Parts: sequence; C-alpha cells; structure tokens
Amino acid sequence: MKLTRIDVRFFRSLNYDFERRARGSDAAAPWEDTDPWLPFVRVSIEPDISAVVGANESGKSQLLKAIQAALTGDPIRREDFCRYSEKYSVESGQMLLPEFGATFQVEKTDQLANVPFLDGTSTFSLYRPGSNPPFLVIDNQRLDISASQLGALEAVIPRTFELKTGVAIPDSVSIAELTGHSRKQLHDRSQRTAVLNEVLNLEDPTAASVGALITPYLTSPVGDAFEQVEKKRREEFELARLLLLDAARIDPSAFEELRAAIAAGREGQVEAVVGAMNSAIRDNLNVQRWWSQDRDFELLLEAREYELAFIIRDRTGATYSFGERSQGLRYFLSYFVQLTAHRLSQSKPDVLLLDEPDAFLSSIGQQDLLRVLHDYALPEDGSHGSQVVYVTHSPFLIDKNAPERIRVLDKGVEDEGTRVVRDAANNRYEPLRSSLGGYVAETAFIGGQNLFVEGFADQILIAGLSAHLARLAGNNSPTLDLNEVTIVACGGADSIPYMVYLARGRDAIKPPCVALLDGDAAGKAAETVLLRGEARKKKVLSSDYIIRLDQWALTSDLHFDDGVVVTEIEDLLPAAIVHRAALSHLSRFMPIEQIDASKFSLAKFKSALKSGTGLWDHLDDAYRKAFPGEHIEKVGLAREILLLLDTSPEAPGADELRERFGALLSHLAERLNSAAQVEDQNRSDDKVKRVVKSFSQTYRRGITKREARKTLRQIHDAFSSSPWVEEAAQSIDQIRTKFEIDDNLSPVVSDFEEFREAIRALGLRERQEYQDDATKDPAATLL
Repeated sequence: MKLTRIDVRFFRSLNYDFERRARGSDAAAPWEDTDPWLPFVRVSIEPDISAVVGANESGKSQLLKAIQAALTGDPIRREDFCRYSEKYSVESGQMLLPEFGATFQVEKTDQLANVPFLDGTSTFSLYRPGSNPPFLVIDNQRLDISASQLGALEAVIPRTFELKTGVAIPDSVSIAELTGHSRKQLHDRSQRTAVLNEVLNLEDPTAASVGALITPYLTSPVGDAFEQVEKKRREEFELARLLLLDAARIDPSAFEELRAAIAAGREGQVEAVVGAMNSAIRDNLNVQRWWSQDRDFELLLEAREYELAFIIRDRTGATYSFGERSQGLRYFLSYFVQLTAHRLSQSKPDVLLLDEPDAFLSSIGQQDLLRVLHDYALPEDGSHGSQVVYVTHSPFLIDKNAPERIRVLDKGVEDEGTRVVRDAANNRYEPLRSSLGGYVAETAFIGGQNLFVEGFADQILIAGLSAHLARLAGNNSPTLDLNEVTIVACGGADSIPYMVYLARGRDAIKPPCVALLDGDAAGKAAETVLLRGEARKKKVLSSDYIIRLDQWALTSDLHFDDGVVVTEIEDLLPAAIVHRAALSHLSRFMPIEQIDASKFSLAKFKSALKSGTGLWDHLDDAYRKAFPGEHIEKVGLAREILLLLDTSPEAPGADELRERFGALLSHLAERLNSAAQVEDQNRSDDKVKRVVKSFSQTYRRGITKREARKTLRQIHDAFSSSPWVEEAAQSIDQIRTKFEIDDNLSPVVSDFEEFREAIRALGLRERQEYQDDATKDPAATLL
C-alpha cells in the first residue's frame, strides 16, 4: 500500500488552500463541509522518494509531522492549530483541532482480510477531522468507520519511521553498558589519563589528597546541563548498540566474553574477539560501497580497558579516531546504520521521514546518502521498497534525473499560510532557487541574475576576467558579482531564446536576464527571435537587455587591433596576448625544443589581421599552417589567457585586455542591475497584492459601489504589465456584473462578504494562471 497524498488543514502554518478556494473551476467534494468551504492543503507523495524544499519557515518540517499525524493519529493537538486561521477561536464550541487526511493506493500484495470494507477498492482516503471521529472517502463518498475498523485499518496502512538526523556515532562505547551492566564513571580513556596525570603531579600524595582529587570524577554530576549531556550520550549509545547488535549482528554474549577477557588480561582472546567483531561489521554493513569518498575505508573497533572505541582506517592504511576526521562521516554512518538496522526488523514497507539530513554532510556525502535513500525506496534485490520523504535546503540532495520528486513549499502572505508550488519541478527556476538558497548544478540558469552567452569560451572569459579584475581593483572594479550572477553557456546562439524562455517565461516571478550575442548571422537570428516578443502570451526579453557585441563595440569608444571588426568575444582579445597564449597552449602538447616560433610570429599574425574579418579565423588559420597536425579550440585559448594573466599580469596586451573587458563587464553589470530593478518595479503580482491588501485593511464591514469601482480600477491598472491582463479584465468585468457595481440605484454593494472573497481571488489570479499553464497541453486543440 502506497501513500499518494497528504491533506492538511489548520495545522501550524498549513492553514488552508486559498488558491483552490479562489479558483472558480474548483469546487468542494460531496463529503466536504462548505460553510464556508476551506479546502485542505494537498501535497502529493511520490511512490518512491519525495524531496521537500522551501525557504525557512515555509512549513517543510511541519509537513513531516502532518504525515505522521495523518497515518498514526498523533500528534493532533490544540496547541498546533494554525493561530492566524479564521477558524482559530477560544469560544465555547468553537475550539477546534488540526485536521489531516491521507490517500492510499492499494496494491495486489496487500493483505486486506481484516478490512473487508476496502474490498474491491483501488484507492481510498482516511481523514482525521480534529476532534471528530475519523472516516473514509471511497469513490468520493464518505464512509463512517468504528473504532475497531479504524484499528484494523491502521494495522495495514504504512507506518512512519523517522530517522534521527541529529545523532552521530560516538567515539567510544562502554563495554559494561553493552552487556546490560551500569556504565561506570571514568569510562573514557581521556578522562582516566587526565586523572592519572593529576595524581602523578601531586608533590606529596596522601590517601586524603588522592581521594579528594579522584572523588569528584567518581561522583555523577547533577543539574540540567548534565542531564542534557547525558541524554545526548544515551542517544549516541543506542545508535552504537544498533550498529553492533542489530546491523552488524554481533551476539550480545560476545561483549560479555570480551569484558571477561580484558579483566583476566587474556590479550590473545581480546584480539580474537575484536577481530571477529570487525569482520562482522565489514561483512554485514558493507559501508565501503556507499561511501564514495574512500572505497578502501574501514570502520573498526579497538578494545580499551573499559570501552570499545570506533576507529577508521583509510586508503593509506592509517587509523584515526572519529574526533580526528570530519563530522560528515560520523553522521553518514549514523543514517546508514539506522536504515540498515531498521530494514532487518521491518515487517512491511513504511514511510521514512528525514528532516534536513544534509546539515552535517559535505556535497559528496549528501550524494552518497541520496544513493542510500534510493536503495531504501527501490532496493536492488527486487524486494518491496518503502517510501521516503525528506526535507532539505541542499541542491546536492536533489536528484536532477528525477525532478518530479521535488515538492516546493512557499509561505504565503499574512493568513494564507503554506502553499504548494505545483509547477516547480517543471520550471526549475525561481521557486526552487529561492527555496534551496543555491543553484542546482546543471540547471544553473535558475540564478538570481542570469547572463546568457553563446558558448563555454564566452563563459570562461567573462567569469575569469571578472574575477581577475576583482582581485586587482577590489570593490571598485567594473565586474560582475559572481555570487549573484549566473553565467549560462547555452551551446550556441540558437539555444539562447529557449533558455531565456525557460528562465523567464513560465512564472509570475521572473529573474532578471541579459543575453549577450555575437554579431554574426546566428547572433542576429537569435536577436530576432528574442525581439519577436510573445511566447505563449509571455514576452521573453526586452530589447534593453539584448546586447550584440558588434553594436556594443561601435558605441564603446574603445580601440581594437588594426583590421579587427568586433563580431564575437574573441575579437576583444589583443593580438599580443592571443599570440603568447596560443604558444603556451601548443607547449602543452609539443616539446618546447620542437616548436619553431618563427613560423608563428606576432608580426605575421598582426599583419594577417589587417586583412579584415575576425581574430579567431586568422588565429586558427595561422596556427594550423605554422604547426601542421595541431589545432587550438576557443575554450583552450580562453583558459590559457586566464592562466597567463595569473602568472604574468603585465604580459604584452594585458592592459588592453583589462580595459576592453572592464568596459564590457561594466556594461553587462549595469544592464543586469537595471533588469533587476525593473523586475522589482513591474512585478504585477506584487502590485495586485498591495491593492488587495489595502482593500482588506480599509473595508471590513462593507463598501460603497463608488469605492468598489475605484478598487477594481486600481486592480486593473496593477494588471496592466501582466501577460494575463486580458483574463484579469474578464474576471473584473464579471465582478462588476455580478455585484451590479455600475447600478447606482443602490449605493452599497449588497453581499459584501462574497464581494470581498472575489477581490481576494483576484489577488491570486496571476499566480493561478502561471501554475495552471504548466499543466496545460496547448497542442491538444490543434489535434
């Protein structure tokens, strides 16, 4: 049985679905209460893995609690009721509890003999409506169930298993505690060493002085601070016990044998027992397969007087304690051990919940964990896997091969609460970028500001020269802020329009973008496509933010090499530095003594440039003629120039190079900043929200038709820059007709509550249109 959807209402930040309520095409189901209709927030769950992302306080962790409450009935508490909900009340008979629902897909392997009321059912939903009795929904009809039926149902639906993401493997564990005895003080070697050093440093040791020194170490501390430390230690011990007894399958009596051998001084037996334990860990855990940072890594035990210490042997053969290695490995082992041990005791598939497991892991460690989670959900041995739902802020825990797994949560304004961004996996830009607070590797065009260039050489030169100028001039340099700007290499001019459309064309929030094009035929064709404007009603890019290199060069007041007509970015490179970089490139593939530099002289190269056309064509031709069988690529040249600037910043042509690229970068930065300002000013979604907010604050009990007309005009004006202005105008006209706004026989809008809801729905109009557009099949009407 698979969980396919979670419904939540009035739980912490998950108030209710404002968008569904405002959308005219949606209506309450026959079993839902409709006075008023406050739809559940719905979050679909993948059959294998669901990754929940969102900004801080967006409700990610609360979704995990909601899953737990929907499946188990706990926690459903009054203190968790959404405090800004219109249903929040302290009046008699109005004090409600949060409400939860879970929808399931029945599978052929499910054993349903004890739940005959599910006979023949493929999907069903279980709802827990706060303080009211739970009920089922089957075929969109409500079915009340008894307490015994609920118990039988809870026995077959998936359980939850929550991974402890804040507990790591300890450095050592008490042998006595593993055998069920009390753990003694001074169990740790460092503590014992410290005490012994103090005793040995006594100038005149007596029974009294030694006793006074040792006694505090043998007495259990008291107080809240100690209790917190002890609680953490107990959690770490339980994790170690899980590793040794459950995951490694070591028999508990082996620890008693080890304890007795240590006490009797039988070193050979101690070594044999510990060696067998290490073999059990190696054979049953197989951690090496999953920890890609060191395939030769081993987790080992080392026996001490009173404890077993966990140590690591790496590829060098050296051993380390956990304290000498990164925290990431300890926490990765913690997650791995918990999952391995749980699998051994698991009687049926469940729903694994993880809250930000990326906190202590490096990017590679996170990717290793992602592989472990994938195997938990889709086991390689063909067994029935469990579902995984995890919350993350990290792009490295997002499987870019499976964007459908992403669930983006967003905190709406005021009383809207948490909402689900339905099309984030399709768009791959602003909602996901802002939720993760970073960039998603291959989908790097989801930056805050984006510069689209044709090829990788453009990307390398712009980023490299920007960093170079920043190092030289600091904050006063005319460069791009590479922490803010993503430089996107599109693989050719013809790909730029589509890449820009992906970044800007499918959401109400449009990141600022600038396109840098060559002045050749391909660049001009791309410019024509961008300027053509409308792509499914959405203007792609303004002409102010399309920069063609040939046009920019003509207005730059810069001097370029004789004969060079600027068409592409290589034409900005001074001949002297290109010549030297080309020879450096050659020296990496040909022995220096075999290079005849006279065949490729700077004078000959400059002379060839005077014949016209671009620098690159002359370079490529001269290079091939001078060195038969060799060639140079644009990317190779770009990298050699940047290396040359690092090693010889005063090389011939370097000053001209900095001057030219400084001017270009300054212009690009100015255009990107301008684009960002325009996006902030013209964001029609925000304008409409401001008008609606002002309306809600001003008119609480009623409104005259005169003021209603004024409000509708303001909303219409706010939509003026929106691609959905026509749809919005139609909605506004419908409101004017329905509420007889232009009829002056009655000066006041009669049904103010309904009118207010209609105005609030307009505030969600643009966001709904963009999300709905992501689910449409526009070609269907053509077929």
